[in-house]
Parts: sequence; C-alpha cells; structure tokens
Amino acid sequence: MPDERKLYKYATYLSKCSREAIDYGKCVGEKAEKVTHLMCQREFTLLLNCVKKQVKRYKRAKRIISIYRHNFNLEPPYQVLLDGTFAMAALQNKINLREQMPKYLNAEVDIRVTNCVLKELEKLGHTLYGALHICKQFDVELCPHHPVRTAVECIKHMARRMKRRTMYFFATQDHELTEALKQIPGIPILFIKYNAILIDRPSQATIQEIEKPKDQLIEVNELKKAVFGKEEKPRRKRKGPKGPNPLSVKKKKRKIQLTNIHQELQPSAKTASSKRRRRKRKRENEEQ
Repeated sequence: MPDERKLYKYATYLSKCSREAIDYGKCVGEKAEKVTHLMCQREFTLLLNCVKKQVKRYKRAKRIISIYRHNFNLEPPYQVLLDGTFAMAALQNKINLREQMPKYLNAEVDIRVTNCVLKELEKLGHTLYGALHICKQFDVELCPHHPVRTAVECIKHMARRMKRRTMYFFATQDHELTEALKQIPGIPILFIKYNAILIDRPSQATIQEIEKPKDQLIEVNELKKAVFGKEEKPRRKRKGPKGPNPLSVKKKKRKIQLTNIHQELQPSAKTASSKRRRRKRKRENEEQ
C-alpha cells in the first residue's frame, strides 16, 4: 500500500496545478474514443512541469526552514507576523492564508498581527479595507509601543527582540522592511510571488552568524598551538593476545568418587562385634 503522506503531498501539488489538470482532463475526455500515440502530450507536459515546480518549491521551503530549526531553535507551531502589504498581496492573488500557510510550512501555524499594523491600516482608509479585514481575522500580538509606531518600525523592533532564537516568520512585501530584516541574523522572511507563498533564502547576516562559532573554535585552536605547541597524540598501546573467553569455555565437571558402602560400614560393624564378645566374656567370668 502506498504511503499516505506521499499521496497527500502529491494531492497538494496537484491542487496548485488545477488549471493544467482541468485542461488535461478535458483533452483526455474528448479523445477517449480514439486513443492515439502521444495524445494530449502538450497538456500533459504542462501539467507535469507544473507539478515539478511545486515539488521544488516545497523542497526548497523544507531545506531553508531546517537551517533555522537547527541553528536558531525554531520549532513548530510556527508564529507568523504579517503586515498590511502581505495581506493585500494575498487578497490580490486570492490566497487563503489560513489554508495555504500550514501546507507550505508543513506544520501548524499561528498567524498574528501587531496593533501598530492594524492602526496604520485604519488610518490609510478604504483603499486598504480588504487588507484590514484580513488582518482582523488573526490574533493580535502584543507590542510595547505607546504611542503607536508605523508598521515598519514596529516589526523591526519585534525582530530585534529575538536573541539567538527565532520566534517569528515575518511576512511582508515591503522592500525597505525586507532589507532591514535581512540585517538581523536568524530572521525567516515570507513573501508572495508567482501567485504563491515563498520563503526568502537566508541572508548574509544569518549565514555569518551560523559560521561564527566555527571560526571562533578555529582561532582558539590556533592560539593553543602557538602557546603550547603541537600536542603529541598519545600512542595507543597494542593489546596482546588474550586468553580464551571464559564464557565460551566449558566448565570442568567434577568427578564424584563413590565409595563402597560396604567399606564405609565395615569399621562400625567390627566395633559392634567386639563389644558383644567382651560382654559375653564378662558374663562367663561372673558365672564362674
């Protein structure tokens, strides 16, 4: 029986290629009576290419998330902080964030928005009413800003609060905010492109932070060599041949020496007969 997880994954990939799948299904349905070689090849090729793209997309996300998990203690359920630009892009591309975000990140997701983002969207008016409506569907993340700051400043502050531990995914379409977040190590960034959610590759600051402990260890080892010289590795003593394994050797059986019962009882028999003789002699002497 095929693995249920794999079937679920391929179903997810196909759901992203619904248009190509419909075209291929129509072609097969129309030409089902007269099956020919390479029938509906163009439609099938488009569907196959679409599925391959989705496979690459999900594998890329899994690979990048594993970097943050192993180096910055990122653990599911993931918390995603989004701003108004990301919500507006999701609305324009008709992306259901509650449905698509957990599928893409392959884990439970808690989508959140700060109070500063909501206040900024309210000030901007009816032009961003759709984005405001989407943001109000999610829980509000507490931020310590009184009075309220702009969304960019608020999210920057939330990112700087994380020290060596990634707590949030930051979802934004703002180029200025994205560049500012890339200067902080350990910040995973989500954005929307090609009608799909994507994760940005780790920034240079993140890569340097990951490689820093290795560089420090190399420096310490070099200082040790300079001060103490090269350490001579102790020679390993060769162990000589050992005796046989005591567990594999059979134990010697003790030989039980059986003595003759007659021989054991013979001395006692002699003593009894001698006593009788003595008694008999005494009686005879007394009678005389």
